[in-house]
Amino acid sequence: MADYLLFRKMIAPTILKILFWPALFACIYYSAWLIIAGNPIGWVPLIVGSLFVRVLFEGLLLFFSINEKLSALNQSLQDRPSHDV
Repeated sequence: MADYLLFRKMIAPTILKILFWPALFACIYYSAWLIIAGNPIGWVPLIVGSLFVRVLFEGLLLFFSINEKLSALNQSLQDRPSHDV
């Protein structure tokens, strides 16, 4: 819990992973509504919208993944003994 309070661990990636599913469901629901209404373009939001939601959330999560990797690299570099010449 202290890591969250001191911003060592991010909470946004968890929130984004949770919000992905309602966003995908909304896209599928909207597409189903269009298809039931008889709109011939109803399949487009199903395919394009689902891909867009996935790529958007992956792009947002990528920043946090880079941050985690850089933090781990920084920690491993700090743990190494220094060799002063």
